[in-house]
Amino acid sequence: CSRRSLPSQQILCAAMGKKKTDEKAEEPPKAEEEKPEIEFPPVVKELQEIDDKYLALEREYEKELQELQKQYTKKQEPLLLERTKMLTDQSAAESDSAKTLGTPALKGFWLQALKHLPATEDQIEEWDEDVLEYCSDITKSFLDESNLSKGFKLEFHFVENPFFTNTMLSKEYHTEESSPYTGEIDCTEIKASEIDWKAGKNVTVESVKKKVKGGGAKKAKQKGKEKEEPRESFFRNFFRSLKKGDPLPDDINMEEMQMGYDEEEDEDMVDMFMENDHEIGQSVRDQLIPFAVRWYTGEAAPDMDDFDEDEEEDDDEDDEEEDDDDDDDDDDEDDAPAKKGGAKKKGGA
Repeated sequence: CSRRSLPSQQILCAAMGKKKTDEKAEEPPKAEEEKPEIEFPPVVKELQEIDDKYLALEREYEKELQELQKQYTKKQEPLLLERTKMLTDQSAAESDSAKTLGTPALKGFWLQALKHLPATEDQIEEWDEDVLEYCSDITKSFLDESNLSKGFKLEFHFVENPFFTNTMLSKEYHTEESSPYTGEIDCTEIKASEIDWKAGKNVTVESVKKKVKGGGAKKAKQKGKEKEEPRESFFRNFFRSLKKGDPLPDDINMEEMQMGYDEEEDEDMVDMFMENDHEIGQSVRDQLIPFAVRWYTGEAAPDMDDFDEDEEEDDDEDDEEEDDDDDDDDDDEDDAPAKKGGAKKKGGA
């Protein structure tokens, strides 16, 4: 995507808390300054015509490449259907209780695969796990078969479960090309299913006791009453609809999202959030779905030992730099002239 982006996990895990209220006072819109037209020599126009011819051939290549991609996608579909058939085979279940879950042949298959995928591993909370065990399949499709760059759709399929009535939760990523010269794609809208939670089963909220001011009869009357408050959840963060130009949702923590960045307008923050969400969707589409069993086993997951070694090396380098800085400070103190104090004592040197 064209805009700068925060790490995917940081962006979506910042999706809780209240929106900042100490917003700056609205300033009158500034009149846009007209940019002076630059006059190029005639040869530039001729060169642009060459560019246009090159771009036309590039478009032809892209069209043929998309046709080839669609052909092989159709060839791969039966293999994914075969995988689903094996996973949902109740006769292969290890116990009667496993027969009611999404993948009886391999309990919690999609839960484990999602937990091993770097793009989603930090989004799944403890209370999400029981829900995801009822997931029977995750599928993908293009929004427009004639133009694959318009976006794609993810579908999470569920068997009957005690948490919600939906049998499928979908998420659509609508995209468009931002520039034909860079090939960059902008995410313009994200459409997610609304989850129809059963009474008392919504894992995206938690019950907390109300704080009661005062005492006596009033306090006794209110004692024990609870209210629901939003909390971190894969189902809150992942299945959220967003659109370019819309205000930032209230349950996204702007302060955490802006860590390391200057203050920005809501619209810019929504764009940044959407682009990071789009990256996560692409990871599910291109990495998880095709090779889900490798993510289930953990074979596809990055070797965390390599990350730990890199972090240790970085820490050692930082420690060495700090030690060097401390040594420099000590040298500066030694070289510094003695401070002038009060009057010398009589008889002193």
